[in-house]
Amino acid sequence: MGKHRETRKRWKKLQRKRKRQVAAIEYKKIQLKFEEERSKSPSYQLWLKNQNELEEFQEKESKRIEFEEYKKWEEKELQAMIEWELLQKKLENLKQEKAKKELLIKEEWEREQKKIKDNEEKRIAAEKYQEEINRKFMEEIEMYISGLGPLPSSLETYSNTRPDQPLCPFFSKVAACRFRDNCSRNHCRPSLSDTLLIPNFYKNFELNMRYEREFDIDIGLECDEKEAYEKFYEFYDDIVSELKSYGKIIELNVCRNHEQHLLGNVYVQYRSKRYALKAYRSLCGRYYGGRQITAEFCNIPSWSEAICGLFFRKLCPKGKNCNYLHLYKNPGFKYQSKHNRKQDEKLKSINEDNTGGNLNRRDRSDSRNSSRNLKTNNSFDRNKRHNCTSEKNKIKKSKWENSPNKHDKNLEVFNWSSDDD
Repeated sequence: MGKHRETRKRWKKLQRKRKRQVAAIEYKKIQLKFEEERSKSPSYQLWLKNQNELEEFQEKESKRIEFEEYKKWEEKELQAMIEWELLQKKLENLKQEKAKKELLIKEEWEREQKKIKDNEEKRIAAEKYQEEINRKFMEEIEMYISGLGPLPSSLETYSNTRPDQPLCPFFSKVAACRFRDNCSRNHCRPSLSDTLLIPNFYKNFELNMRYEREFDIDIGLECDEKEAYEKFYEFYDDIVSELKSYGKIIELNVCRNHEQHLLGNVYVQYRSKRYALKAYRSLCGRYYGGRQITAEFCNIPSWSEAICGLFFRKLCPKGKNCNYLHLYKNPGFKYQSKHNRKQDEKLKSINEDNTGGNLNRRDRSDSRNSSRNLKTNNSFDRNKRHNCTSEKNKIKKSKWENSPNKHDKNLEVFNWSSDDD
């Protein structure tokens, strides 16, 4: 049954194909016949002629339009070539200008490099010259310190902050001024002297209570006079051995003023400038108690004029804000000059005139008794302290860093009598 159906489909397909072929042949014959009849028709001949003429006209017109377009293209191309040539000339000019500028820049750069090189050579030569001068200067200083040469002439000079102004009275007396270098008066500093000033060297709780008192009125109870002197004696024993290693000390004073320009200042006066220079060279840049030391030379014409004599008698009207030196008493007043009592009486009279004579006899006698009691207590505490310091010194570790070895056999021995400064 299936095979018969398949054969039937193929047979019908072939039958339809034959019908299409027969219809195509008949249609072709009809077309050929129609073409023959149309070719013999005069109207068709006329239309065909018109069509040929139209095609010829269109061809000629297209050629004409193409020629005109070609002409326009040639003109545009010529114009473009002219513009391109102008542009190339401009670019060439720009390149030449750029090359000239680059050449000028290169020449200027070469001149600048040559100038920099010359300056660098001059700088190196100046540094070498300065190094040579410094080396010679240091050799002169070393020879002067060792006693083999004279004092260098460059150290016999003074520096002035305002040479056209009169001398500052406080700076000329105590070598410190509350206005520092902004003072309207002249501060005259020596390049070398026998006195060294180490500013803000001594630090303790008593001196740091200046600003805390404004907010806490009872903070003064944290540190009494006895504790303050115990701390000072420890500091004194620590620095005296070091400062004595550089030469003989004439005066050693430690300030207890609360003003910033005098706070913790340490003044050391040596027997000669040679010893002071040696101490300056050794101390500057070192550390004590974790703080770097800075020292400077100063002139103290008279210690009696620089020290406030009324402070030791507790009669100073300025108190801790005084601009004269309020000093700690060294053990046994060692390395401290005696105060001028006549000047103390003069200052006392001036103080009484300024205060209107508020101090009566009873107050004066009480102040004398309190000062005597303080002296006896201080002498008792000093004796007690001397008995304890020998044991403490065995255990106490020095705060000095980079300090010389005192037990070195090669340590320089000074001849005091040979110093003729």
